[in-house]
Parts: sequence; structure tokens; C-alpha cells
Amino acid sequence: MKVICILCDEPFTPTKFQARKIIKHPHKIQICESCYDRISAKVSHREEKA
Repeated sequence: MKVICILCDEPFTPTKFQARKIIKHPHKIQICESCYDRISAKVSHREEKA
């Protein structure tokens, strides 16, 4: 199964857990690992400032 990341438009292969979630809930937005890591780093940096 190939999924396209909503942020960077790159196709990626989801993990087994992600694939099961996509099949059960196809209307949810999926992002790739690199985008997820980038966003989580920005959020943790923002939380440290506060």
C-alpha cells in the first residue's frame, strides 16, 4: 500500500499499524515519518520556550 503525504506530496509506505488505521479510517490525514519528525521537533521546541 502506498500513501501520499498531505504535506510534502511524497509517496510513502505506511507501517502495519498505520495501514490498519488507514483502512479503518480512510478520511483521516496521513503524513510521512520525515514530516512527522519535523513537526514534533518544532512542537517540542515551542513547548520548551513556554
